[in-house]
Amino acid sequence: MKVSVVVPVYGVEKYIARCAESLLNQDYEDKELIFVDDASPDESMTILQELLLHYPSQQVTLLRHSINRGLAAARKTGMAAARGEYVVHVDSDDYLEPNALTVLAAKAQETGADIIGMDFYFDWGNKKKIYRGRWAEDAQAYCQLVLSGATMPNMWSHMMRKELIERAGVQPIIGLDTGEDYLFVSKICTHARSVAHVKSPLYHYMQTNDSSFMHVVSEKNIRSLIQVMNELSDFFARQDEYTEALRAGQWMKKTELMLRVPKKWYALVDQMPAEKPIVYNSMSIAQRLAAPLVAQRYWLLLSLYGNCYSRLINMLQVLKGRRKC
Repeated sequence: MKVSVVVPVYGVEKYIARCAESLLNQDYEDKELIFVDDASPDESMTILQELLLHYPSQQVTLLRHSINRGLAAARKTGMAAARGEYVVHVDSDDYLEPNALTVLAAKAQETGADIIGMDFYFDWGNKKKIYRGRWAEDAQAYCQLVLSGATMPNMWSHMMRKELIERAGVQPIIGLDTGEDYLFVSKICTHARSVAHVKSPLYHYMQTNDSSFMHVVSEKNIRSLIQVMNELSDFFARQDEYTEALRAGQWMKKTELMLRVPKKWYALVDQMPAEKPIVYNSMSIAQRLAAPLVAQRYWLLLSLYGNCYSRLINMLQVLKGRRKC
């Protein structure tokens, strides 16, 4: 069973060698690696090409965008070229455990599921934390978990059957490069027949890239998230079984974003579609405390609370050895 691995490449010269080596050294043989150069401005592709000289027997495809088109476009290009029965996404600043593809492929052959999920590490380099999330074998139940924010919707934590992607007709939307995982995974789950889960951390989600969205929020990213939420509202508008889960997820994500952005962007984030849900199960304590301030548009109090929250989180990260002072 062939597995295709899609890797978008842009501005990752510090990380691409580690990522590529983790894929080239996988103990699963029937794989193809597809690297999509999204017009990277640095030495990422030079480093990659020099590394590939040491692996002449590997099945590797290098694709290139003549201009930078964004993460969603790079993933779409890679998926279109994939010839495997299943597709795995890997971000080029992250990496896989050496047996990741073997374990995922074994679970796919055992269960025949359309989607195979995996646990992963939050990785700070010197510290790691396992994230297990919440899972359900029933695709509708799992979609509700994803929509509600009860589990993280990363594209890279799911191996998906290529036929499912083609049958669903779901593709990343070019230009939506923030929140695209939430949109894609939620939509694709509505077409899946079943979901399986590997109870082992196989992916390293690196927390050390200071240029990632996790560390930097921009107006462009916020507008992308707003469009993602509008797309989800439209897609699930007539599917009542998902209504409450979507409300919970949109409300959680709006509140979470409000806690991260400076006050000057509150009015912009407030354009994000979100209704208060009946159940708040997916929200953290910090988000639940912020939610009334968001609902009532108490921007000054929210700003004070957000600043205190950010300082507390930074202090805890330092105390846990995940970040330097």
